[in-house]
Amino acid sequence: MMSTGFAMVGPRAGDQVAVLGAPTKDEASLAAEIAKTTGLNGRTLVVDVGPEARKRVESAAAKAGSLVEFEWAPVTMLPLGDEQFDVTVINRQLNSLQGLNRQACCQEALRVTKTRGRVLVIEPMGRPGLFGLLPGATPGLSPAEIVASLTAVGAAAIRVLAETDGAVYVEGRKPA
Repeated sequence: MMSTGFAMVGPRAGDQVAVLGAPTKDEASLAAEIAKTTGLNGRTLVVDVGPEARKRVESAAAKAGSLVEFEWAPVTMLPLGDEQFDVTVINRQLNSLQGLNRQACCQEALRVTKTRGRVLVIEPMGRPGLFGLLPGATPGLSPAEIVASLTAVGAAAIRVLAETDGAVYVEGRKPA
């Protein structure tokens, strides 16, 4: 079954896709699912610094039967060349970053994305109303905050794709 995240990324065979962050098993599974589509002619790379991230990514890739590369690096300083990827996914990273680091992550994502390529931000949504104030409630970024972060670094054609399954999906393009 295709996940919502996969549908929003919309990878095609041969695409070069970077996934910035694999904080949980589900996000690692998203990268493996993408890699099944990009295939051997494409590339799926996960960038993360979490000590268990590599294990999660390798396990998910083995389970899916796909090839996923892993690079250990902070999402605010990517050790990648300019304009390498058709799609760059910022996967549940912005909420944990503040101020200039949030913009640095968006700027790096835009830098490694090919001209006219896509940057997709996936972030958890905060729970509305009183439920959001309960202890342990996951704070989230509003779509407006994500749009503002992408706008600040020069992304174009920014739009909210969906707010579903406890996540918000926002897309921007790298201008020509």
